[in-house]
Amino acid sequence: MKDNFLPHILAKSKPEDNPETLVQHTDKLIDAWSELRKRYDSVLNKDERFWFDSFIAIIFHDFGKLSQNFQEVLRKALKRKALYKLEPLRHEFLSGMLLAYHTVVEFRKCQDLQPNYSQLFAVLTHHKNFTTSLFDGDKFVKWTIHQADFEEFIEYAKARITEHFTNQGVYLQDISYAWRILSENQENLELQYSDKDDIVEETTFGFKNSGGYEHRFDYILHKSILVASDWSASGHRNLEEPLSYTHQNIFDKVKTRVGERFKGFRQFQNISSQTKGNVLAIAPTGSGKTEASLLWAADRHHDFQRIVYLLPTRVTANALYKRMDNYFGKASNGKDDYVAVVHSSAKLFRQELDEKYDDFSYLRESSFFKSVTVGTVDQMLTQGFNVGWWELKTFHLFRAKVIIDEVHAYAPYTLGLIISSIQYLRKNFQTEFYIMTATMPSQLRDLLTEALGGKENVTLIPDNELLNKKGRNEFRILDKSVTIDTLKPEIEERLKKGKKILLVANTVDEAIRLYDAYKGFDRLCYHSRYIVKHRTEKERLIEQYETDKEGEGFLLIATQVVEVSLDIDYDYLYTENAPIDAIIQRAGRINRKRDESKETEIIVFWHREVSEKIYEDAEIPLKVLETTYNKLRERVEQKKRLSEQDLIDLVEKVYCNWKIETHPSYQKGLKKHEEIIKNFCAYVMDFDEDKENVLTREGLDTVTIIPWCFKDMLKDANSKEKSKYEVSIQKKVYQIVRGKVKRFTDNDGFEYLNVPYSFKKGVSFSKKEIEALNPKGEDKLAFCF
Repeated sequence: MKDNFLPHILAKSKPEDNPETLVQHTDKLIDAWSELRKRYDSVLNKDERFWFDSFIAIIFHDFGKLSQNFQEVLRKALKRKALYKLEPLRHEFLSGMLLAYHTVVEFRKCQDLQPNYSQLFAVLTHHKNFTTSLFDGDKFVKWTIHQADFEEFIEYAKARITEHFTNQGVYLQDISYAWRILSENQENLELQYSDKDDIVEETTFGFKNSGGYEHRFDYILHKSILVASDWSASGHRNLEEPLSYTHQNIFDKVKTRVGERFKGFRQFQNISSQTKGNVLAIAPTGSGKTEASLLWAADRHHDFQRIVYLLPTRVTANALYKRMDNYFGKASNGKDDYVAVVHSSAKLFRQELDEKYDDFSYLRESSFFKSVTVGTVDQMLTQGFNVGWWELKTFHLFRAKVIIDEVHAYAPYTLGLIISSIQYLRKNFQTEFYIMTATMPSQLRDLLTEALGGKENVTLIPDNELLNKKGRNEFRILDKSVTIDTLKPEIEERLKKGKKILLVANTVDEAIRLYDAYKGFDRLCYHSRYIVKHRTEKERLIEQYETDKEGEGFLLIATQVVEVSLDIDYDYLYTENAPIDAIIQRAGRINRKRDESKETEIIVFWHREVSEKIYEDAEIPLKVLETTYNKLRERVEQKKRLSEQDLIDLVEKVYCNWKIETHPSYQKGLKKHEEIIKNFCAYVMDFDEDKENVLTREGLDTVTIIPWCFKDMLKDANSKEKSKYEVSIQKKVYQIVRGKVKRFTDNDGFEYLNVPYSFKKGVSFSKKEIEALNPKGEDKLAFCF
């Protein structure tokens, strides 16, 4: 049998001295496809026809590269002499057209062949988004495929089909008829099902009106298997090595990390390790929730099952990525990582750690190729909006173990999206969830229990050992007349005694004001209005202050960002009154190691009026700030040292009238996926990716700019470098300021705005300064750096 088919037809322009041929490339895909079938054949519950159709997609996915149009593109890239004057043409368009004419269209010769639209669309879209304008720019392009090349390709296809499916040689019978129709319409190719109907419109209309989730599932499988095989073959990479670990592996890693303080897993962690199925875990900050969830995730039936760990913020995701990377290390080849981190700025973060980290690696990792993926919760939610490589993400969530941390931290709209994602993935992809938090009101617990399939499908694991333990901190709730400024002498005295103090304000402006008030003390300000580069540097400094300056006084002045971002252990917390769950998170940064001999205290002072605009729900007013203050004060009058269970009881009291299931924003989020998938995407098409952020976080009211003071410095910088200097400011502020100060948008689309900025304070104008801006456009704001 011939083994050197089409040596003159190239698939790639590299390596330049010996470019890869179409057959070499396709054979690599077959190897990857064979490995995928080996991994998934016994669990996907798909018949032989599914795998045969999937194999045909592999064989024919790059058929269009036979065209001289494509070969001319490669000749140009290789600086070889041109042979034809032909316009470029998407190769997958011709690949899909041949399959469509052979197996789908009404006038196909072989009527016994059953159409498989999922297979067809997978081939047509394996390099681009699936939209109604698919290939509008290609259908009138003149193209050339030599008859001899077509015949040799079919000979190659027959050989490979025979090797893998011995009884399916008949499939290629009459494919010459499809080829003849195709070649007779070289400048007027339409994806037509019949004389009147377009294949895309006809098919998606049918999906939309006939319960499209079944078609969606089939399409996800076909496209994911094809694209995963193609990316592996094109990158000359093996599929990711599955991760297998035991409870003992985690034990050894924790022992190494914690040292002599580690006395073995606690009861809460041991119960987690023995629990199968879905879990709701309630455990205080610093209780070892992460390790408990990893012990739960170790119990997997198949090594290919992914672990996806989702958090509310990028900062916490980055920190956890480093920890996971340390836990799981490298694959057996010594080069590949087991762990990935995925969020909107994760690529930049990885490139700072490893300058060789490339775009292709992030492309794979953002599609959940790695055994362990750490990311923000948006990464799971976008699969329900058909944005990005949503098919691959969903495919890799099949039987995955998904851990959602700090689930209390989400606004009602995002919570609605999370609930609908849990329902969809659990039902259709057998995904299992470990959902954990320090505070989970019973209303939220009931909602999650229902989403996970009811009480019989969920195990509730409270960390009773710590919840009922003596409280780690004393609480002091001050009279409403006491302001943070009247506490200044007390704070200064404690700083002089070498104490580490966390001071949390509810607004950035107040945090900056307090920073100015403590001149002369070792202090640092930390909030959301710093450029990316400086925020990373501040996090490093905060960590350094804690490890290198033990026994020295230090004041960290922060906003809400401290609640779910920093792993610190301070002596005192002075906090503006806030919702009870926020106060619990802030208090979790004090005496984290639960040293009962240590003098620690949580001091809560009355909030300023502006806090009500931040925390009070405009749709369902709860008076959460006033209720928190009153309930907390009432409890502390009885008992100063509050246990974790005391704090959870307070959460129940504060939120007893909270009806999240009827909240308008929650309902909007709950229905959003279905609305987008059905009405805009016909279940299988792609959605506008630019809307990703807006879709996953309702009311996302920030705009990204670069402070003007960096404009000259970044004049010749590339986009990667510029993105390190971006900062988000409120959209309302941006709209007021933009017409009154200097602004400039560069060729890469980065907008520079003349706002005051410094490393110490970040973007630091106050409301009064904004209002004082000259409406005629004279720039009176002096920036500092």
